[in-house]
Amino acid sequence: MSHGSKKPSLTEKYLPKDLWKWLSVKTSFGTTVYDCVKSALEHPDSNVGLYAPDPEAYDTFSELFHPVIAEYHKVDVENLKSVHDLGDASKLEDLPQNYADQIVSTRVRVGRTVKGFPMASKLTRDTRLELESRVKEALSKLDGELAGTYKSLTEMSKAEKDALIEEHILYNDADDKYLRDAGGYDDWPVGRGIFMNNDKNFIVWVNEEDHIRIISMQKGASLKQVWGRLVKAIHAMETKLEFVRHDKFGYLTFCPTNIGTGLRASVHVKVPKIADSGKLKEICESMDLQPRGVHGEHTESVGGVYDISNKIRIGRTEWDLINTMWIGVRKLLDSELKK
Repeated sequence: MSHGSKKPSLTEKYLPKDLWKWLSVKTSFGTTVYDCVKSALEHPDSNVGLYAPDPEAYDTFSELFHPVIAEYHKVDVENLKSVHDLGDASKLEDLPQNYADQIVSTRVRVGRTVKGFPMASKLTRDTRLELESRVKEALSKLDGELAGTYKSLTEMSKAEKDALIEEHILYNDADDKYLRDAGGYDDWPVGRGIFMNNDKNFIVWVNEEDHIRIISMQKGASLKQVWGRLVKAIHAMETKLEFVRHDKFGYLTFCPTNIGTGLRASVHVKVPKIADSGKLKEICESMDLQPRGVHGEHTESVGGVYDISNKIRIGRTEWDLINTMWIGVRKLLDSELKK
């Protein structure tokens, strides 16, 4: 496969040489190595390109998944152990007011896979609907500030969906070509939906990329409240659903870039000076942060506002990663607001 000056995807780089042997291997869900790599085949420009159609794929195809995970996450897979600690939200530091004024919104989410089901590309129409029903039932039992309502995408008008996408509450409508060619959008929009609490600051995405993404969000520099609410939600959901957790890789997701904690903590922050200097990406990478446009991966900034999040997901605890993001954003704003 020719790339010109472009590096091959991690999937191509680590594809086992004895591919003929691997093509005959299947998981109990029927996943083959081809199912895992088909997005990378369609898109040679992929950075990773690898997807796990079911939880077993991580070990059944370990000769491919393990080196990809090691390089992407910069971890020693052989000695890796799943570590988790949600910490105490009240101990998060508040930012000075002039720093807080630069932050438009704060958002934290975790991805989870429900035990007993394959991931997106191996779900059939019927199993996807069964999974949606099970998650919907669990969500209906939440109470207090987490109580809310569930809506399937098939029940929503285009105007309703567009309004929620504009508010950054609902996911985009099957528009990621990499995910599409991995099989992530099969039967779209059947079996997909969204749960919202009454204040619209606790959201659960159902059957978008992962089985569920549990999200806590609100306007401003409000990480204490956002993280505290998410921790409460995680504990509540764990009493109602069992999630897939691996001894090495932690919580498993469809894309191996999200495994481990499954955590993405982000702020939309105004950093126009740093952006104009052309050094935003370099500064972020030095602090294990990832800059994106405000409408998600592969999008552009709007008005000097960027989405800044933790890049690392695995090998460290949730509490460590939350603090890494928060301290990093503070340092970024040190530079942005320097006289």
